[in-house]
Amino acid sequence: MKKELVFGWILVSSLAYGTGSVTVYDSGGGFVGSYTTIQAGVNVCPNEGTVWVENGTYIGAGNKDLTWSGKKITVRSVNGVANCIIDCEHSGRGFYLYNAYDCGTISGFMIRNGYVTGGV
Repeated sequence: MKKELVFGWILVSSLAYGTGSVTVYDSGGGFVGSYTTIQAGVNVCPNEGTVWVENGTYIGAGNKDLTWSGKKITVRSVNGVANCIIDCEHSGRGFYLYNAYDCGTISGFMIRNGYVTGGV
């Protein structure tokens, strides 16, 4: 009797924390790296670089209250607002740009379930 070993793949969707689906490029289009959260990508993105966010629903720490403290960068979804959601889970904001030095471009995100208390 012949025995067969079957291997299967488990596909992990980007719906769970957007794992591994944030890619950063420098201003010349050079690859900087891939990251597991939007904030991790923003943190390493060089000035005038771009953070590309793949399709999915992004939740949890590192995927809300996003800030970049003065860098001029672009943060954008790969396929637009219908495909890239930041779900704040009723405990924060999508982006927290709190001073005149936070500048750049944000494009293609749906922000849902955002909640702010005692702030502006």
